[in-house]
Amino acid sequence: MYVTTRSQLISYLTPEQRLLISVCSGENSIGRADSKDLLAKPFNWERLILLSERHKLLPILYKNIRAESAILPIEIPSIFKEKFIVQTQHVLKLATEGIRISNILNREGIQSILLKGPFLSQQIYNNDALRPSRDIDILILPDSIERVNEILRNEGYMRVYPDFELSKKQKIFYQRYKNQYAYRNPHNGCLIEIHWRLFSQKSLFPTPTEQVFDERQELNMAGSPIHVLSKKHCFEYLCLHGSLHQWFRLLWLRDIAQFLGNKEDNLDEILINAKKNGNERPVELAIILSNLFFGSPDYSASIKPNNLVKSITNFAVTAAISSEQKTLSQKITRLRIPFYKMKLKRSINYKLSCWSILHPNFNDWKRVKLPDNLFFLYFFLRPFIWFYTFYIEKKRND
Repeated sequence: MYVTTRSQLISYLTPEQRLLISVCSGENSIGRADSKDLLAKPFNWERLILLSERHKLLPILYKNIRAESAILPIEIPSIFKEKFIVQTQHVLKLATEGIRISNILNREGIQSILLKGPFLSQQIYNNDALRPSRDIDILILPDSIERVNEILRNEGYMRVYPDFELSKKQKIFYQRYKNQYAYRNPHNGCLIEIHWRLFSQKSLFPTPTEQVFDERQELNMAGSPIHVLSKKHCFEYLCLHGSLHQWFRLLWLRDIAQFLGNKEDNLDEILINAKKNGNERPVELAIILSNLFFGSPDYSASIKPNNLVKSITNFAVTAAISSEQKTLSQKITRLRIPFYKMKLKRSINYKLSCWSILHPNFNDWKRVKLPDNLFFLYFFLRPFIWFYTFYIEKKRND
């Protein structure tokens, strides 16, 4: 599939996909222009709701359809409203807990930045309930890892990823090549992911974490000051995150469209910063895709995508309109992912880091327990453990 224009993209979409991207587009964007006409035509509510859940757009879709129902004869299914209420309640619960933990860290003298979820929603939509989230993402400085681990345990959280104690060598390796631990509170059900870098691959976002903290932005939520990424770092981070995952969730592109629709944000500064970090390809990809799907401003005069960017654009279009399972496959097809990721940047160090799929991980360490002086053997065992986990064991369980 080779897509160069929005009209060409729309020709590949189902009625429900067309309706989803139209109704969820920005209020004054060209993407929203035909929403009333599409709402007046026959469509399947069940498929539309499922699509909105798959792309994490249900809150935006519900809010905008409800607004249109004031002037159009639209009968909104009760299940749609129920799902919206459930998602909203969950997001507000996460927002409350995220603010609470942020305040605790602040009192302990630990700097933190709240990522994604309701905090990003507040930053770019001025509404904390428009981005569904399953967890609370918190960025900290690397030297705060052990202290934050202790604080979360004191607050009733248990580490669930990994769910076992790491040896000294495992901990050093993991904190060097990965970027997060996960904790769950069995009493309130909240899941927190603690990050000490924005990405596992240091070469992907080379800006030092200390600089990210120096330039962070302060917001006020529920009467409490919190910190989020600066606009330029946030935009680049979202472009990288979406590109790594082939933009298979349209909410990520909707976020980009929201940024681009804000005339106060300096796109030239963002592009210069991205180029400095070697991230012009993911940023150009995000700008192109947000225009294709959500009719965000056309910045073709500011960017000149090469053939490689055009190629990965079509990878992303296919991922966005295909089934989620196809993108998230754990089988041999996953080996294509590093080849896709290698196209995102020119850096040789980055390209080599794309093969971290070959690194030993928690699953390997749980299955085969080796003393630290034999840690190197995990690299040789990795392909065999992977094959056993995703083929032999999975086949038995099926």
